[in-house]
Amino acid sequence: MTDLLYYFILIIITLLFILNALLYKKIKIWKTFLFLITLSLVIIIEYFPDLLASFWIEDYENYYLLYLLAISILFALTFRNKIKITKNLTDYDFFELEKELDKVNDSSELLRKRFINTIDLLNEGLIFYDNNLSSLYLTDQIKSIISIDKNQLTIEEFIELIHSEDQKQYLQTIKKVNLKVPTFDIKYRIKTNDSYGWVIEKGKLFKHNKNQHLISTFKPVNLKLFPDTLIEELDSLPLEDDLTKTISSLRKDKQTFYLVMLHLSNIPEVNKRFGRDIGNLMIAEYIKNMRYHFAREKNTLFRITGIQFALIIKEEQKYQNLSRALTSGGDLINLKLNIGGIQQIIYPNLGIIKNDPWSKTNITDFISLSNKALEEAISDNKNNYSIFGGK
Repeated sequence: MTDLLYYFILIIITLLFILNALLYKKIKIWKTFLFLITLSLVIIIEYFPDLLASFWIEDYENYYLLYLLAISILFALTFRNKIKITKNLTDYDFFELEKELDKVNDSSELLRKRFINTIDLLNEGLIFYDNNLSSLYLTDQIKSIISIDKNQLTIEEFIELIHSEDQKQYLQTIKKVNLKVPTFDIKYRIKTNDSYGWVIEKGKLFKHNKNQHLISTFKPVNLKLFPDTLIEELDSLPLEDDLTKTISSLRKDKQTFYLVMLHLSNIPEVNKRFGRDIGNLMIAEYIKNMRYHFAREKNTLFRITGIQFALIIKEEQKYQNLSRALTSGGDLINLKLNIGGIQQIIYPNLGIIKNDPWSKTNITDFISLSNKALEEAISDNKNNYSIFGGK
């Protein structure tokens, strides 16, 4: 065995072992074991040849050469198995692969441009929070609303724009969002030029690549007098004419139902203390709550005046829930609201009348009787409700 062949085979084995580890980013245990044995034999042959002689191994150098050749062939064959998947690829295959990559890139770019142009069409602005809520990105719509000159803000800079009374609630809201409760809906005041305006922010949390991402819409609340408040919960309500039509239809079908006239009696006081915009927002929140509990069906909740509403309850169980809430004085009727940093309990008065299938009272008188019951409730110092013909 010549020294040149000996060292050449050793170098080949070492290179194959190292390249395999680098290319596939992992080391096979059996290869590592054989490689260590090979290195051990090298050390013994080079520095302790007498150990082999003591074991009566004659002509051990030829055996070792055969061993090295076997190891190099084994490493080469297993290395070839790892890369043979590319041996049959032709120029045509690479051309097709390139075409597929171009399609993916084109689809990705189209999706990106669609998203950007969709944002431009929206009336609402969008807020993109970073992973740890330390900064946020605002679309151009929001820049024009709050009169800032950059899209990227730190969370501290954004909070400084929010009214001091609303900052705490804002922070608590966005920090409470999690994957179990991934959405939020908050109203707060934010600086617009030299004054503050109300905005509605609706957000959602989602997960991508083990990171949580928060995105939200940002919409100004431009408040006006009834009936046009630009608050969806109020402006979408049908009015008194619709109430008459609905009652007429129910009577034709010989249905039993309850008509509840509801007067938000302390809203004028709220308007006086905090302004009409706060009052409208609290009306909207109160009506949203009443719709959830009693009026989920279409044409069951109506706006009669700025602070008076009519509620039709067709299910006996829902009426019993309302009756229990009235007698117990719970927070289902006397609702505690939190708008921005302002907390207020809304105290309504209710006038209730029942329609029986055999009733002969015409619709105009029927509605008048419900209003009469409401007037009695308003003038009653003990109860905030009155049931026509009841106790």
